[in-house]
Amino acid sequence: MKRWALLTVLLYVVCLTVLTVPLLLTYSKANMLRVFFFWCVPVLVLIQIVLLLVPVDVAQGRPVKKRKIIVSAAIAALPMAAMASGCFSSVLLMLGGEKSDLGGDLLSPVTIIPLFWLVWGVIFYRSYSSGDPRSFTSTVTGWLLRGSILELLVAIPSHIISRQRHECCAPPLTLLGIAAGLSIALMSFGPAVFFLFAKRIRDKKGKQPPAFE
Repeated sequence: MKRWALLTVLLYVVCLTVLTVPLLLTYSKANMLRVFFFWCVPVLVLIQIVLLLVPVDVAQGRPVKKRKIIVSAAIAALPMAAMASGCFSSVLLMLGGEKSDLGGDLLSPVTIIPLFWLVWGVIFYRSYSSGDPRSFTSTVTGWLLRGSILELLVAIPSHIISRQRHECCAPPLTLLGIAAGLSIALMSFGPAVFFLFAKRIRDKKGKQPPAFE
């Protein structure tokens, strides 16, 4: 099953490249491709790998260790925290432009990201209270998809408005927000794609699914 998990990650990288490269090339002056693929993509791939840890154990019929739940909850909370910070920054750019200082230091990304990471980490961990690993994975990916849609709904109009103002720093920031929204939306489908691979393999081998599924 680990090979199919790696294939899922590879498909994620391919789809991510196809969707984000044309988008980021629209603002080539900021060298967005290098920033995104050298700094963001490795982190996104790592998160996708961690999100597949629990599905791999489920597909193999092995009990899911509590340690993997904690690690998955903590890592999955990172994109949620980043999207919360991105939404807040996009709203500020949309309302006040790149020189806006609404919120001050209290609501800066340095404060918001750790706070939301802690909150979402607890939420994701508590979602495993039923002891059902499939339910845990479904909850995590469902929230990631909702968060990515919200990120896009905020970042896209913010990018359009900032471009019309002919601002310097705002357009690349909001463009990264759009790319992040698309990336995390794709990531949320990773476990489902892996389960489809696993089901196909079981059907070919004539094996029954694990009892706790």
